[in-house]
Amino acid sequence: MQVLDILILALILAVCMQFWQLRKQAEQALLIAQNYCEKNNLQFISCARSTTKLCFFKQQFAVWQSQYIFEFSGNGEDKAQGHLTIENQRLIDISCDAYRI
Repeated sequence: MQVLDILILALILAVCMQFWQLRKQAEQALLIAQNYCEKNNLQFISCARSTTKLCFFKQQFAVWQSQYIFEFSGNGEDKAQGHLTIENQRLIDISCDAYRI
């Protein structure tokens, strides 16, 4: 194997690992949003990633920090939004806009 082959293989592996990490984060965010809605007697509608960035030298060498927006309804007619911030697989912050009950 030549050096170029090793670099290409490492790049492919890095892309696969990134996809796997972001997929796990998305599943965790969905579960957190659904649990939040269930705990607060809200109707869960949807969850989507809004931003993702790689942060260096926080608690580890590098962590993936993603923000998700989830939609819910307090009365079944209107919808409101909440925001989740996740670093790797850990919930950092959750906040919601004001909503009708």
